[in-house]
Amino acid sequence: MPKAPRRCPSPGCTTLIRHTRYCDEHTEAWATPSGWKAPRGWAALRERVLERDNWTCHLCGRPGADTVDHRTPVHKGGSHLESNLAAVHDRVAPHCHRTKTNQDKARR
Repeated sequence: MPKAPRRCPSPGCTTLIRHTRYCDEHTEAWATPSGWKAPRGWAALRERVLERDNWTCHLCGRPGADTVDHRTPVHKGGSHLESNLAAVHDRVAPHCHRTKTNQDKARR
């Protein structure tokens, strides 16, 4: 069963959040040296994928996934279609997405 939304704990913030510690505005941004920009409608698509995957990380299989990952990277011909996206940990431990990204960079 999905978690009920709650308010971001940052003082004075009224943003409702699910499955994250703070809202996007109060979460430290992860540098994106790739220059990737979210396509139009990304927030709604991201939420649908997280709900579809029941917030379970496709890399480690544990609950608490907080973002989505392209199964086939866009630079290798992947798309932003729901079928190419999967839930993954990024902002919270074990940071599976960051680990995967760093491993991919090392292979290049």
